[in-house]
Amino acid sequence: MKSVLLTKLFNKLSDLKEKMSFEVDTQATDVSLLNMKHYLNLRKYDFSQLQDDLTKVGLSSFGRSQAHMEASINVALEMLALALKKELHLPKPRLSYEDSHAIMDKKSEIFSTSNDKTKIMITVPSDFTKNKEWFSNLSAEGVHLFRINTAHDNAESWSHMAQSIKNASCEEKDLKIYVDLAGPKIRTALKKSKKTGKPKKIKLLYGARVLIQSSQQPLHEKKSKDYDAIIGCTLERLGSLVNINDTVFVDDGKIEMVIDEILGEDILCRVLTRSEKGVSLKDEKGINFPNSDIAIHAICAHDKEVLPHICEYADIIGISFAQTPEDIDDLIEQLDLLGKKGSIGIVAKIETKKGVENLPRILEALIQYGNSGIMIARGDLAIEIGFENLAYMQEEILDLCSAAHMPVILATQVLENKMKTNIPSRAEISDVAFAHKAECIMLNKGEYALETITILTTILKQMDLIFRKNKLLYNPSFQWK
Repeated sequence: MKSVLLTKLFNKLSDLKEKMSFEVDTQATDVSLLNMKHYLNLRKYDFSQLQDDLTKVGLSSFGRSQAHMEASINVALEMLALALKKELHLPKPRLSYEDSHAIMDKKSEIFSTSNDKTKIMITVPSDFTKNKEWFSNLSAEGVHLFRINTAHDNAESWSHMAQSIKNASCEEKDLKIYVDLAGPKIRTALKKSKKTGKPKKIKLLYGARVLIQSSQQPLHEKKSKDYDAIIGCTLERLGSLVNINDTVFVDDGKIEMVIDEILGEDILCRVLTRSEKGVSLKDEKGINFPNSDIAIHAICAHDKEVLPHICEYADIIGISFAQTPEDIDDLIEQLDLLGKKGSIGIVAKIETKKGVENLPRILEALIQYGNSGIMIARGDLAIEIGFENLAYMQEEILDLCSAAHMPVILATQVLENKMKTNIPSRAEISDVAFAHKAECIMLNKGEYALETITILTTILKQMDLIFRKNKLLYNPSFQWK
């Protein structure tokens, strides 16, 4: 009976190995790209039952083999052949277990050459000058790199931040400077008050009719009796890019609407968010269109303007709202023009549904560039794919990136309560345990940064003792079939 089971497993694994290499150039120069394609081929099939059967006979289930698929399957076949006394002569895999981890360790140095498994990045606040020791204190406590966000402040401030980071670096710890490009974030534009000159706040109730105007025309009042509110949107050709019944989210999902009508380049929406007192709509808040194919370039005009300046000090540049491999190519082209191609790292921020769909192609572009990484930007991503799908999707992204040997930054709301109030929620402590899977964790701004880094480094050191990767089930739910 045992021989029958082993033979069955051997045959299934042999079939799986053949499927793994289907239409894959096994002589491809880059082994990371080769391994990712092997992984993507395998994930077209459901072999979760085979995983359980392999475990029953004491063999690897491949639940932690994303980074070295061919080598792991070969070992299992060799063990089964030995047990069945079969002749088996497999060619040496292009990538061994040891080689794959050596590649991953080397690529992770984009964030820091420190021996710490999980690196820590923190966003530099506008008022960082209040504490002259801010950078050195955080570095001593465990921070490896600092993030400058070009969506805020100005070139003079960014330069001052960068110089302060360099001043805090030392021989023992060379701090990295990560600069986020602002990208084409779609935002609200409210009409300004004639008295104060400031944008008016708008209160919206359930069922309210809101006219959203395209940026192609100046914001103006229409017949007030037709709408409960009129707002602007920084996206051009709005009406041409959306469809009736598409969902619209404003201000990190706090306001949900649905498109009822398309009026040229304007859209008429109905508020779906229920609140007795209503919800406030403010100026310059993000707008998401998760059901719409918003085909906009990640590298916008503002980004191109600031690139020559930030390239003087950036170690890594983050592409906000990366959605296609062409977005990666656009930045590479700009870096090439500035003589910085290859010397500055690139991180693609995955925060849209389209970015998720195109992730394998984005990863291929980054692999070809080298010196690169991925950020799982969970803020916009949760709105785009649905909050209920975020936990599953961040796991999928991490596993695919492991297969591509691509280092990952996990971002958005990590220990946010601790940063702002010095009291962490129980849920965010557990979130850090999950974030430990990534090569880098990003914290945002907050008054209690030093205390937060202390608790974060403690948790990470504890997790290092007991955890590497969870077992993955290769089932039909895979995103990139």
